[in-house]
Parts: sequence; C-alpha cells; structure tokens
Amino acid sequence: MKAFLLMLSFFTRIPVGHKVAYSDALYERSIKYFPYIGLIIGVISALPLWLLNGTSQGIKSIFVILFYLFLSGGIHLDGLADAMDGLFSGREKERMLEIMKDSRIGSFGVIGLILYFLVFYQCASELMPIFIVLMPFVGKSAAAFTAGYSHYARVSPGMGTILIDYHNPQTSIEILLVNLVIAFIALGIEGLIIVSVTFVFAFLLMKWIQGKIGGMTGDTVGFVVEVCQMIFLLLSVIVY
Repeated sequence: MKAFLLMLSFFTRIPVGHKVAYSDALYERSIKYFPYIGLIIGVISALPLWLLNGTSQGIKSIFVILFYLFLSGGIHLDGLADAMDGLFSGREKERMLEIMKDSRIGSFGVIGLILYFLVFYQCASELMPIFIVLMPFVGKSAAAFTAGYSHYARVSPGMGTILIDYHNPQTSIEILLVNLVIAFIALGIEGLIIVSVTFVFAFLLMKWIQGKIGGMTGDTVGFVVEVCQMIFLLLSVIVY
C-alpha cells in the first residue's frame, strides 16, 4: 500500500492521508503502479463530461483540461516542453541534455504546449468520457513500455533513472497485453487498433529520441506520455 501511495503522491496532487517517506527502494517497488495512476487521473478528469450536461462541449473540454492539470500537477507537461526545446534544438547530444535541464522554456517548448492544448481541447469536445478515462492510462503505459527497450541517457542519475531501469522487455510486454485487454473490453476491436498503433508510435518515438541523445531521461518519458496521450485521442476521433 505504501508503494501505491508513494506513486499516487508523486504523480498526482491527490492527498494520500498521511506522509509516505521516500526511499529509492520504495520508489522502485512503486514503479509497477505508474500506468495505473493514469486510470485514477482519467476517471476524475472525465467527470465534467458527465456532470456538466447543461453546458456546451467547449466548456466541458475546458473543465476536463483544468481537472487534468490540477490532478497531475503538469509534471509530464514540464517534460514535454523541456524535451521539445532540447530535441528540436539541432545541437549535439550533450547540449541537448543541458537544454532539457534548463528551467527556462524556449520557443519549441511553447509551440509544443500550444499544439498539445489545441489537440486536447478539440478531442475532448468530440469524444465520449471513456476516451478521457483511458487517455492517461494509455499514455503512461506507452511511456513505461518504451522504457523497457531503452536505458538512461545521462551519466549522473536522475528521477527518471529508476523508472527507466526498472522496466525490461518482459514488463513492457505485460503492460502492452494489459492495455490490449482493457482496450478491447472498453472499446472493442477498434480499441485494440487504436492502442496498438499508439504503442507502435511510442516505440518509434523512443527510437528517434535514442538517436538524438542516446537513451531516455525523465523529461523524454514525460514527453512520450503526453504525446502518446494526444495520439490516442486523435486516433480515437478518427476511428470513432
């Protein structure tokens, strides 16, 4: 239970009721819950679509985004912006890694966030609540899946080290199978197609990142999470 609560407190703003003391050992045990935290975020983020029946789809979408930002604390969006600045800088590997550590946001980071929220807003306006429920789960799962086929890119360890090192091809396949089962139960054969394509995209994205910086970091994990969430939503709009 402590491992789950640690993961819940680390990747959400949900109060856990009591303080969970951090340790690398406990964090390593909690990594297996990383994708499932997304389901909790998804269920709560989708509430406005159920509760605000008398309002327009646009207003509902705004509240979905606000709920998502409040719950997640924007932790992966920070990675999205940092990774955009670094990966699209056109610099050498070490300089890219330095740019990602810079707390200031650059032009590519701003562009990435604008595109992200445009896609999120439009898709949330068109899709049923179940897609918002599954979005964070699929995004986090896809990122965890890629971690099983990569390694940490920096010399010195960071917060992404344990998450990336924990996963291996076996855990990645397990995550994929769980996603396919849930997608089929919730969405049918179309769900299988959407999730499969999202995971293939995540794998190709990871390979592209490896070609740039030689591996993955905490920022690029967040980048993969958020990009794959939007890919999942876009594919859902197209298919449904």
